[in-house]
Amino acid sequence: MKTTAISAAVALLASVVSAAPAEPAASYTPNAIPITFIGAAEGQFTQYINTNYYGNSIYNPLSVSKISNPGSVTCFFYGTQGSFTTVPAGATVDVGPPQTQYYGYCA
Repeated sequence: MKTTAISAAVALLASVVSAAPAEPAASYTPNAIPITFIGAAEGQFTQYINTNYYGNSIYNPLSVSKISNPGSVTCFFYGTQGSFTTVPAGATVDVGPPQTQYYGYCA
């Protein structure tokens, strides 16, 4: 009986741990808009970026060549090789040269 209870508890714990989200960066937060970062070979990811001047760190290593902003405010992004990209509301803008983005904010 004791072994059955322990086995059930371990199985329950394993199912809860495996159900955890892999990439919480794309989850919604208040006062934020979904920005899509597009790389080569159709690689892309979406991250919610704050619209209240508070910046967000970006931890995805994708080398980004375009940034898409479907929102109603302008966003600004910094790349690891020195790029500074301004993305107006409703626009998709080239990043030059393509590089990993590490920080962004919208206002």
